Amino acid sequence: LFVITAMIITSVVVLFSYLKPKVYEAKSTILVERNVINDLIKGIAVTPSLAERIRVMSYAMKNRGLLTKVIKKVDFNVDTNDRLQMEKLIEHLQEKTTIRARKEDMFEISYRNKDPKLAMDYVNTLVSTYIEENLSAKRDEAYGANRFLKEQIKFFKEKIDLAERKIIEFRKNKGIIISMDEKGVVAEIKNLTDKVEQLKIKKQELIAKKQMIEKQLKEEKPYTVAILGNTSTTNPVQSRLMALQQRLNELLLKYTENYPEVIRVKAEIETLKAQLRNTPEGEDKNDEEPSTQSTTQMSTLNPIYQQLREELSKTQYEIASIDTQLRHFNKKIEEKKHYLRNIPVERKKLADLERERDTYKEIYQKLVFRLGQSEVSKQMEVQDKAETFRIIDPAILPVKPVSPNRKLMILFGIFAGLGGAFGLLLLIDYFDTSVRTLDALKAFGLPVLAVIPTIENPIETMKKRRKDILLFSAYGLFLALVLAVFTIELLELNYIDKFIASLHIPEHLMSLKEKLSFLVKS
Repeated sequence: LFVITAMIITSVVVLFSYLKPKVYEAKSTILVERNVINDLIKGIAVTPSLAERIRVMSYAMKNRGLLTKVIKKVDFNVDTNDRLQMEKLIEHLQEKTTIRARKEDMFEISYRNKDPKLAMDYVNTLVSTYIEENLSAKRDEAYGANRFLKEQIKFFKEKIDLAERKIIEFRKNKGIIISMDEKGVVAEIKNLTDKVEQLKIKKQELIAKKQMIEKQLKEEKPYTVAILGNTSTTNPVQSRLMALQQRLNELLLKYTENYPEVIRVKAEIETLKAQLRNTPEGEDKNDEEPSTQSTTQMSTLNPIYQQLREELSKTQYEIASIDTQLRHFNKKIEEKKHYLRNIPVERKKLADLERERDTYKEIYQKLVFRLGQSEVSKQMEVQDKAETFRIIDPAILPVKPVSPNRKLMILFGIFAGLGGAFGLLLLIDYFDTSVRTLDALKAFGLPVLAVIPTIENPIETMKKRRKDILLFSAYGLFLALVLAVFTIELLELNYIDKFIASLHIPEHLMSLKEKLSFLVKS
């Protein structure tokens, strides 16, 4: 049973390795060739790193649009108008197409298929189509980036101009506040407050002085009686002088000596007095009868009262002046406090405006710098001065299949047969419930009456030995045959393939073989 099981398992594995369809792999190697000018313009032009290009390339080559173009160029024997077939084929190509980086500046594209010619045509078409598309896309990208940067530069230039206008307008309106020093404003407020306190004290003193003067005024009489002597009642100058003196007394009760009317009356009185002094003593006498003489008394202003009135007026003026100063200083204090409250707010607004402008300026400068790089990059792409893709190893028609690996499968079949046969024997022994030893029988608790030894029949023993020798000889020959097949595969001789091809296996068996292969793979 051991030999038969091992032979069956090994035969199945070896047979499957030859029935499994062959898969061929087509490879193409592409070099990313760097131009010497890249080192000269390093830091000036924007050139993607090679690692980045290879990473992007692995995605770009498997995109649906590129694969659709390749399918239309290569005969995959599918209806391109059938969306279901196209979808399955694209998914198959995305799964089976492999892109590997061999070195820093080199990568390999491979594809596996049962048809070696189809695999070769697909890989070569994919590579050439990608290089064409990549060159066109790079140029479009360079022009697009250049155009985009110009638009952004114009946009941020307008932003900077608008921010500058806002800052200028803000400085015009709030320039006084933002230029103030907070410590200086606090010192001014303290200084004004001290002045207000001093004025209040002075006002209290003046109010007390005013009350005292008013009290003294109540005790003094406004007028005193003055005797002028004998005067002619017919002299008009003296009459006018007395009238003016009376008028002056009345004015001084209401106004100070600086009042215009008081000054005018005083001047007129002085003029009349001068006129009286310059008149001769006998000039007023005439040939007629002398005029009647009389003694004249005139009521004059009390000088003490007048002085108190002047002092009272001066005191009231000083009090009014202090009130005006107090209102002015209090207004200034409120303005300073308002400035002090608004200084942080206005400065923050200005800082925000300046920060916004500086941010726009920084972005604008970077965009201008990038535009210069973009211009150089665009010229490099237009004149093919950047990295270029060069096919150094195009795909050729593969001769040797990469799958199945018959050598590995044959070795696996030999060891699988031995292991499977040994495992089957262990399994049979595990489920065998027969008693084979005396100890196993005693374990059941039954009395053992006698032990009958094995009686061997020489003829049967000889037949059994011959049978075992025959089986092991057959297994040895089978292993020798399998090893011969392994040696043929190791030497890469195609004798067995030619023999299988000469058998002309029917189509339905070939389809069965493919189904079996699919089931094993699953």
